[in-house]
Amino acid sequence: MMTRNFFRTHGFGYMLLAPAVLYLIAFQFYPLFETIRLSLFDYSLISSKGMSFIGLDNYVYLLKEDDKFWKIMWNSLVWVIGSTVFQFAIAIPAALILNSKLRSRGLWRGLMMVPWVSPVIIIGIIWKWIYDGHNGLANHYLSALHIIQDNIVWLGDDFWVWPALLLTSVWKGFPYIALMLLSGMTGISREMLEAAEVDGANFWQRLIGIVLPLLRPIMYVTGMVSIVSSWTKFEMIWALTNGGPGFETSILPTYVYTNAFVYYDLGRGSAIAALSMVFVLVLVGIYAKLLGKEND
Repeated sequence: MMTRNFFRTHGFGYMLLAPAVLYLIAFQFYPLFETIRLSLFDYSLISSKGMSFIGLDNYVYLLKEDDKFWKIMWNSLVWVIGSTVFQFAIAIPAALILNSKLRSRGLWRGLMMVPWVSPVIIIGIIWKWIYDGHNGLANHYLSALHIIQDNIVWLGDDFWVWPALLLTSVWKGFPYIALMLLSGMTGISREMLEAAEVDGANFWQRLIGIVLPLLRPIMYVTGMVSIVSSWTKFEMIWALTNGGPGFETSILPTYVYTNAFVYYDLGRGSAIAALSMVFVLVLVGIYAKLLGKEND
């Protein structure tokens, strides 16, 4: 009787929740469980040995014996931190400009969102053409402006490849951050800014003393989203460099793909994926520890 009354009272609510719960189980929890399970096995699709349990051996190999793993781990940190910092460096001025009394402001706001809404693979292909060492637009315009004399192989040079990748990542990601900051700026009281101006505060004093402190909670959440999205941004690097030259631009997601779907070693690929998840959780935890208290 109690069960019947319970379902009569709450059944419709649980029925509405069921699709979301089933989605989480099928597409989030099960793949996570399967990844951790496979990481404990020696499981290569091109080996005749089949699938054998080896415990933590895949993790021991990656952390102690794999000479590429820590280099790729460092690449991942450079990619995430560099992308996030430079996206904010561009997004803050962009949001300030688009929040000002700009002519055709709505048009410019719409155009700003084009990189963010464009598919990552398409962006990767376009920028790969821009960076082409022989016929790319980057070399063409830099030569026309007499900034360089010889063509630069942007995506094949160990020195230039990371600036090129970070520039593409910033161009793709800054509109989202700018949009979030812009939404916060529209909520700041004009009277407060005008009062500060009357009191003699210049633009920079108003920005540092009023605008940025009020935007701090939005910047905190947006920064966390940017960290996670940059960490998992596999498609852009794969479209531009395939993780090369060599493993110079490989990050953990591309290393997962290389091991699991190029070398067909599902066990080691799953171990890399599990470690990647742990590392991003640690990175987000450090970020939350350092900045979270000020943004409760």
